[in-house]
Amino acid sequence: MLISLETWRWLVSDAGEAAIACAPEEMSAAAIGKLRKRYDADQVRGIMEIARARDKARAKLDPRWADRLMADIAGVEMASSTLSSVYKGRRFVQVLGDNGRVADLCCGIGADSWGLAANGLGVVGVDIEPARALMYRHNLPGHEAIVGDALDACPTGVDAFHLDPARRSDGKRTLSVDDFLPGPTVWDAIIGRVGTGAIKLNPGVDGYALPSGELEILSEPGGLTQAVLWVGGLAGNCTRRATKLMVDGKSCSVAGEPERPEDSNEIGAYLGTLDPCLERADLVGCVLDTLGVDLVHPGTGLVTGDTLVEHPMVRWYCVLETMTWNVKRVRSALRALDGGVVEVRTRGGVVNPDQVQRQLRGDGARDDLAVLVYRLGDRVVSVIAQRLDTKTPAGHVGHAGVDGGCDD
Repeated sequence: MLISLETWRWLVSDAGEAAIACAPEEMSAAAIGKLRKRYDADQVRGIMEIARARDKARAKLDPRWADRLMADIAGVEMASSTLSSVYKGRRFVQVLGDNGRVADLCCGIGADSWGLAANGLGVVGVDIEPARALMYRHNLPGHEAIVGDALDACPTGVDAFHLDPARRSDGKRTLSVDDFLPGPTVWDAIIGRVGTGAIKLNPGVDGYALPSGELEILSEPGGLTQAVLWVGGLAGNCTRRATKLMVDGKSCSVAGEPERPEDSNEIGAYLGTLDPCLERADLVGCVLDTLGVDLVHPGTGLVTGDTLVEHPMVRWYCVLETMTWNVKRVRSALRALDGGVVEVRTRGGVVNPDQVQRQLRGDGARDDLAVLVYRLGDRVVSVIAQRLDTKTPAGHVGHAGVDGGCDD
């Protein structure tokens, strides 16, 4: 961290809180100049860092918590969202009960502990960075934070652990399990000591390189956010789970064993795009079997069928026309359909969706049309389709229990 530990101690004090409260919302050059007349350079950097961190936090954390948060920008970036932390907390309390006590290892600013505590669990944080322990104590009043190594400082007498190893190497995000800090050797030692817990990982992690347990991939509005390896008593009956979290706090899960179907099928009357958590969890085959739909092509996340089978993990389109991708031909077909603004979906950089959307925009009245441009083997295919709204409102999808499914 660029800001000294001494300054962080000042920032979490009453004097620091007062300075932050008086800081202007807009950090203009003039405003920064005024701050520098009252505080030293490191204190000003700290005030500015917290202001930016809080602004960033409001997009992913409970706004009431974000408004009083003590955090640096990196801490907010690494933190679990409120959606995911509360979701994980529900699973902990289902298994441990209301009196469960959890060690939050590599706790950071305390976002996962916030979700655990919101579910009524007792939590104690552990972080090797003294500044992060200071932030944790401020952000979770009444909860202890221990400065130390995740293994050596792991408290005794806890019922479970939550571990959030660093997922960056040389300043870059890493997908290699061996580059996590702490790494798999420490994970095994913690599992051996505590037995039950969860390890937070990045959603692109190689699920076949992990200790035994249940790997869950979480998606939120906007995309994939994290993977969670559940071990011990927190692991379910299946080795993989894909979970979609909704903004209302509800969720839907698919659980099963990993498989990667290699089917290719012609596009039928309806075309569906799968939530990415299904593919990342290698659970596409489970959805094909459950819904009775066909995979269009491996690695596309596209399914098709002649009847519409609603599911929260599938976004459906009614197919109007399928053709080899050619921007002029597609634009002509859209004009014949009275198309106006169209949605463009693609994958793997086949086309630039923003550019194509501008090229395809027409003067028509319809705004329910979409163009999906995908590479299917050696062909680039475009599908002109009508967007379909599901008959079941999103709010009807219930919480996902430990055994998966959509539960009210």
